[in-house]
Amino acid sequence: MSIRTVVTSVLACTLLSVTSGALASETTADSQQSYESCSMITSEYVTVLQLLSRGFDGESLSEALPDISPQAGQRVRALTRLVEQQGLVDTYSQINSEYARCARTVYQRQGKPPARSREGHFHFCAGENKVRYEVLMSAVVGADRREVLPQLASQHQAVANAIYDLYHQEGALTVFDSLASELKACLNRQR
Repeated sequence: MSIRTVVTSVLACTLLSVTSGALASETTADSQQSYESCSMITSEYVTVLQLLSRGFDGESLSEALPDISPQAGQRVRALTRLVEQQGLVDTYSQINSEYARCARTVYQRQGKPPARSREGHFHFCAGENKVRYEVLMSAVVGADRREVLPQLASQHQAVANAIYDLYHQEGALTVFDSLASELKACLNRQR
């Protein structure tokens, strides 16, 4: 079973419909989006999801986050409502799917940026996150890792094994939390 088939199947079954105006308008890649904006929006969302998973609620987050704008407060509350409706795992999945869609739309519009540029850095992080997300979705639907690993570039095989191991030991939520931390680490590396 190919990774693309697995991900397509999961996405068809996962709650990926447009859920709220605030979330959809922020994650939809329009002509104003860049790899950087796709990445920064996603980073904001996964950070909120990580905090929600640790027991914070939307209202306390909106009040406690420093220098949060009214629009950002609305996004936190919209994301909190989404988690209440569909759960953390499905919300993480949706955010990762939207991130991949946003970056793909930017790619279709402007292509691959120079590797050593600021946009090149964010393009790289989006690609790395997409691979990790697809591997997790493969594990979730029960795809055999022996079929998945050969489809990946050699530099992704060790992380794919780690994702499968973590998924089988601790579940999807733990892996999504790890993917969120890894994405943020990538985004914060030398640009």
